[in-house]
Amino acid sequence: MNTYPVNYDPVKTYSRFRFLRGLRYGWVALLSIFLIIAAVVFYLSRPPVYSSVMSVVLPASSSSSNFSIQEVGSANHATNNPFGSVIVSPLVNYKEIFKSREVIKGAATFLHASVEDLRSPRVEIRERTSIMYIHADGPSPDAAQDYAWALYDNFQESLSKLREDEIQRKDSSIREALFQYRERLDGTRAAIVDFQQRSLLVDQGQVNELMKKITEVESRLMTAQSSASNTEKFVYQLSSDLGVSPALAGKAFTLQSDPEFRGYIKELDESAKKVAEFSSQWGQNHPKVVAQTLRYEGAKKSLLTRSVNVVGAQAGDILHSLDLTGSPHRADLFASLMNNFAKLQGIEAEINELDKLEDKMRDQLKVYMRESAELERLEREHALAEAVFTSAAARLESGKSDVFASYPAVQLLSIPSLPSTPKSPNRIIAIGIGVMGVFFVLFGLFTAWHRNYLISLLLKNS
Repeated sequence: MNTYPVNYDPVKTYSRFRFLRGLRYGWVALLSIFLIIAAVVFYLSRPPVYSSVMSVVLPASSSSSNFSIQEVGSANHATNNPFGSVIVSPLVNYKEIFKSREVIKGAATFLHASVEDLRSPRVEIRERTSIMYIHADGPSPDAAQDYAWALYDNFQESLSKLREDEIQRKDSSIREALFQYRERLDGTRAAIVDFQQRSLLVDQGQVNELMKKITEVESRLMTAQSSASNTEKFVYQLSSDLGVSPALAGKAFTLQSDPEFRGYIKELDESAKKVAEFSSQWGQNHPKVVAQTLRYEGAKKSLLTRSVNVVGAQAGDILHSLDLTGSPHRADLFASLMNNFAKLQGIEAEINELDKLEDKMRDQLKVYMRESAELERLEREHALAEAVFTSAAARLESGKSDVFASYPAVQLLSIPSLPSTPKSPNRIIAIGIGVMGVFFVLFGLFTAWHRNYLISLLLKNS
């Protein structure tokens, strides 16, 4: 059953529906275009923003040095390449420092502005280089350039503070260790002084000097023993040849120097001559011969008595008839015997003294050797403590010169630029985006308007 009204016209109804739908799409298109134009106008009406660009570079260098102090120690100092580690890159650290609140706050203070009025700089790092590009925005070319300079100055100031803080922390830790090393050094020195005060040995040179003296004594002792041996052999041989001991030779000279003994010798010689002379003339029984014989016997008896009185009974029996004045050569041999015997006694006395001295010095050397081992140990500990202390002090001093170890030096590659055109708003980009936005809106509305036709066309083709 037909439910349409009597005056219903399908063609007119469809035409009216298409008109209304097209009007709706038109209003949507106009509204969208208006919004796009409004956004573009709003963007172009914003205050201009200028961007100043500067670039900095981090030199990738490394250096090392070392020095040594004779008999004390050595110290090494090395500055590593800041890009030697693949884990930590100084460029990334510096990027964050550039964008840190402290740097921006310092720049704001320098420019007499608030932190909220300044934009965070844009930092660009180029791969495979050590160059950083810093973009600083400002409301005017001069403001942007001043902001860039302020960022760079405060960035360097922040690096200086970080380096100073690092050095102070290192110095503090090293000074604490240095204080402990100094206490150990003072302790080893005090131990050496205390040992020297209560021991015979003061330094190792005493041991060498004592050993040198012992060597000299041994050399003198060997020389004296050799001389004593030669002299003893000479005295023995001469004594054997003369038939008297050195002691008898000495007593013989004692007798020869006695005037009474010399008188008796002279009396004995004269009486002996007379006895021989008279005996040859008159025979043994002549009164003069008998008288001279009695004279001779009396002189001989007196000579023996005098010899016994002067040199003793045993020596007197042997030497009472000895007359050295009548034989100068024999007297010289007696004198040589006595001199060499006296020399031998002197050498033997010297040998005894050298033996005693050597024994004493060797006993002293034993004491020195025991004390030397202890002193050497104390000196070795002191030398080690001194080397450690000196090395730590050297590291402390050399570390002060290495201020770029953790924070490498930064050089300004290009100064902040003075922009001639604003970075934003960009008229060309704004118009281009607006045109593209209008195009996409119109294309989308047109596609939506003819979607039934397009769908049927696609179904038909499929």
